[in-house]
Amino acid sequence: MFKPQLLAKVKKVKRQYMSYVVDHMAKDVGHNILRLPPYHCELNPIELAWAMVKGHVKQHNTTYKIDDVKILLNTAIERVIIENWQNFIQHVKTEKDKLTQVDENMDDILDNLEPYVLTITGDTSNSDDDDDVPA
Repeated sequence: MFKPQLLAKVKKVKRQYMSYVVDHMAKDVGHNILRLPPYHCELNPIELAWAMVKGHVKQHNTTYKIDDVKILLNTAIERVIIENWQNFIQHVKTEKDKLTQVDENMDDILDNLEPYVLTITGDTSNSDDDDDVPA
C-alpha cells in the first residue's frame, strides 16, 4: 500500500478518534473552528488582510503620532471589504492547491525511487584506480 492510499484510509476514520472540547463548545453555538498550519502564512487569509491594513497605515502616516496611527488603523480595517476577503480566500485556495500538487509530486517521486545501498569502508581506492597502477 502506498502513502496516498494509506492516508486516504486514515482520513476516513480520523475524526472518530479526534475531538477537542473547544470544537464542541463552538459547534454548540453554531461555529466551526478552523485550524491553520503553523509556519505557513501563505495559507492564512488574515495575513493578506493584515498586510493590506499595514500598507494603508504606512502609506498615510505622516505625523507618526499614536492617536493619528489609531485613526489610520481603524480606517484601514474598515477598508477591508467583503470583496477583499473573497480575493484573499481565493488566493489561499490557489496556494493550497499548488502545495498539494507539489506534495503529490514528491510522493510519486519518492515512491518510485529505487533503493540505493552505500557500503562505507575504510578503503579510499576503487577498483578502477588499481588497474592504472603499474605492478
